[in-house]
Amino acid sequence: MKAQILELRIDWSDLDLLGHVNNVAIVKYCQAARLKFITEIGLEPTPGMTFGPIEAAASLQFQRQLHFPGRVSIYTVIQEIKHTSIILEHRIFDETGKQAVYCTEVVVCFDFVAQTKVPIPERILQNITAYTESFTEEIPEEK
Repeated sequence: MKAQILELRIDWSDLDLLGHVNNVAIVKYCQAARLKFITEIGLEPTPGMTFGPIEAAASLQFQRQLHFPGRVSIYTVIQEIKHTSIILEHRIFDETGKQAVYCTEVVVCFDFVAQTKVPIPERILQNITAYTESFTEEIPEEK
């Protein structure tokens, strides 16, 4: 399956007292991948915006520890598109090619003035199609 890919360096500040990457840092890795995705489809958050994306839910499954020094590769695909939301799936791999984290996030289109979710605009759906068709990276087979 082809996916968006984002590669990040593991920083010393990402570690917890036990010497592995803290769960909060992993949430930030997923946030970086989500932000790349929503920016590419035309939903980039900007100050004062009246319509945009919000994260409504997230679920993470930790499969192995990540350590410093190192790099992670985050592969992102769309799991499902609904009327008002997009469910993203992230798979985080360490630099040896082993999957460390599986994450899903629900991103909702939101009207900040009315304080309600709204349908995904047609132009965004078109942008999603164009962007996902440009993916060239395959999600690695788990080692």
